[in-house]
Amino acid sequence: MPRDRVINNYTYRLDHDTGFAPHVMDGVCTLCGCKTTTIEVWAQPGSWVVGIGGNNTGKPNLLIYAMKVECNPTVGDLCRRSPGLTGYLRGHGIAESARILMSKRFYYFGDNAISLPSELQQDLIIPRQGCKKVTDKDIDRLVAHLKERDYSIGKHGDPNNPTPKTPTQCGCSRGASKPRSSASCT
Repeated sequence: MPRDRVINNYTYRLDHDTGFAPHVMDGVCTLCGCKTTTIEVWAQPGSWVVGIGGNNTGKPNLLIYAMKVECNPTVGDLCRRSPGLTGYLRGHGIAESARILMSKRFYYFGDNAISLPSELQQDLIIPRQGCKKVTDKDIDRLVAHLKERDYSIGKHGDPNNPTPKTPTQCGCSRGASKPRSSASCT
């Protein structure tokens, strides 16, 4: 008898919010290129990813975004199927084998980041860079909180720090590593 896969949810602190990771366009939120060895590898369809502002965002400890992952194709696969959705990755050195988390079920606040009630803060906010797993109960409480405040699914703000540090970096602390093959979609 096959074992059911456990779907995990994750929260992390954003170092910046440039519009690159997460990226919102045409009603789709994507995450690719910043949490390449953790969340982008671990999250699967059904996982929720919650991004909390770090000090460099100008919105420390506020909710920048939350998304329910609907699919996680490789950048190469998505590039071949829907090149318009991957155009923003050009020049960023993202490997074609990298996973891109995608969702139409997301709440993006960006420069309108919101505070969370204290009971959610203790479960969703971590005091340092990095990430951690959160429970389904925490996610249910977060979604209930957003619905109580009449937030609909979708975009509620613009990127907080819209200019990346250089044209070829997302601005995160991972630096500019050069993978063997990268997505060009040209």
